Amino acid sequence: MADHPIPQAVLDASGVVGAWFHDHWAGRLSLSGPFAGLLGLDPAVAAGGVPLADFLAGTHPEDRTRIESYLHAVGESGGPMEAEFRTAESGGGVRRLLMRGRIERDASGRAGQGRGIAIDLTENRAADLRQAERLVNRMAEHTIALRSLADALKRPALSERINGLMSEIGFELASHLREPGDDRHH
Repeated sequence: MADHPIPQAVLDASGVVGAWFHDHWAGRLSLSGPFAGLLGLDPAVAAGGVPLADFLAGTHPEDRTRIESYLHAVGESGGPMEAEFRTAESGGGVRRLLMRGRIERDASGRAGQGRGIAIDLTENRAADLRQAERLVNRMAEHTIALRSLADALKRPALSERINGLMSEIGFELASHLREPGDDRHH
């Protein structure tokens, strides 16, 4: 199998949207096509390397400082790196990406160049949220049934405890409600 390249379909199915190369000391990132496009960068230009500022302009404003600080820190320390962030709002909406790779050290032990892959986690996060919403709705249904049973037993203390549980489940349900265009779940 080592003699055969990985089929693009395998990469697509795993969410891999590209590769990156970061020259920490030059302050430049090279990004492959789809990854660059998700950040609003011209893929041909990004393949040759863009300043860190251009890369950061494609990240969500709330994530920029954190990602910039992380890239500087891991660029100096070296070793494995993993950074999750959102893209800036674009025609395709906000995407959740993961950069995973390693920052290598040169012969003198100084860290500075890294490489890795970028994975689009957006579909995974959306599926996780839908699953959580389904579970909370099931909990609410069961708790309502429990409340009816406790009332039928004429056990006020038990009914009161179930009311507390219903209140907590209500708060959990409310946390899953969002207005159209609301991006609180990130």
